[in-house]
Amino acid sequence: MLRLRQHAGRRPSALVPRVLFVGEHRKPARSRKRFAGQLATVAASALTAGVALEFFLDPRNGRRRRRLVRDRVKATLRRRARSVERQTRYEAGKVAGIKHRITHSQHEPAELDDISLVHKVESDLFRDRSIPKGRISINADRGIVFLRGQLDDAQDIERVEREVRKVAGVRDVDNLLHLPGAPAPAPRPHGEQGAASSAG
Repeated sequence: MLRLRQHAGRRPSALVPRVLFVGEHRKPARSRKRFAGQLATVAASALTAGVALEFFLDPRNGRRRRRLVRDRVKATLRRRARSVERQTRYEAGKVAGIKHRITHSQHEPAELDDISLVHKVESDLFRDRSIPKGRISINADRGIVFLRGQLDDAQDIERVEREVRKVAGVRDVDNLLHLPGAPAPAPRPHGEQGAASSAG
């Protein structure tokens, strides 16, 4: 019981000054270290500024050094500007190429098979009522349109060929139309022929 009373008689507050004392020593140490770092930074900046001033304001070589630095800065800026310009042109070219591909794919007419091409030629050609539909035979082979039949006017023969060539999808025209009493022209060699045909 006596031992417990002795421990109980001790004051816990006796430990507090020791803790505060240690803490009080740490704070000034950190402050001094921070202050030393700031002082070193300021000193380094001042030293750099002093060296720069001495480099540029030297009475003997300062003018030449200033001109040299100015020329180097200008050259660097010019290189940067040229690089930016090249990159801008490159990106603009990519955009233009993508736009061209999209536009081309949207407006490019679909390739017709020979039967569809014959129907299209007939539709476009005979829209003109002055062209005699029943006297012209049209067939196609791999995009080449063959015209056969007999017309009374040489100008009509030429006009029919001209109109057929305007039709989208026609690769070539072999005009075998002829005048009454004249023999039909011989077809030009185009390989195997006659894949699709239609008589008016």
